[in-house]
Amino acid sequence: MWLKAFSIPAAALFLAGLAAPLAAQQPPPADPARIAAAQALVSAMGGDMHARATIEGLKNALAKHMQAREPAKAIGFSAYLEKELAPNNPRVTSYMGDVARIAVEFYAQRFTAEELNQITAFQNSEAGRKFQALTPEVGQAIAERTMQFQADLIRTVEQGAAAPKQ
Repeated sequence: MWLKAFSIPAAALFLAGLAAPLAAQQPPPADPARIAAAQALVSAMGGDMHARATIEGLKNALAKHMQAREPAKAIGFSAYLEKELAPNNPRVTSYMGDVARIAVEFYAQRFTAEELNQITAFQNSEAGRKFQALTPEVGQAIAERTMQFQADLIRTVEQGAAAPKQ
């Protein structure tokens, strides 16, 4: 049971650990042409839509988690969660701006303006729009499998930790 309390913070620490080497390897700032091309790419990829979908997924997961753990508190929790994750909430608008900035900087630092324009052209094509439309489905499938993997791992570790030592 002790591991369940740490699953969200542990996941955050794990992700931060993965991000630390990436942050140390940041290329220099991109020129304005690359920034503009990266902004066009993020727009073509539906970055805002994906960030909002992430927030919606988080909201649903947290509500389900509370419903499973403390059903009596679920209604109040869900109402407060709705307020905190409303599109005009400063936390959400800050997150949305950060996500867009991170994506633009990431692409602008790693691709030339010409490469970004080519990728944007693909994203705006029929095949690119289909790719964008189907990508959340694979993301959801991977997320479901990851949650199952995490639950199985937590259960196994809890059982192993609780087993008598020989």
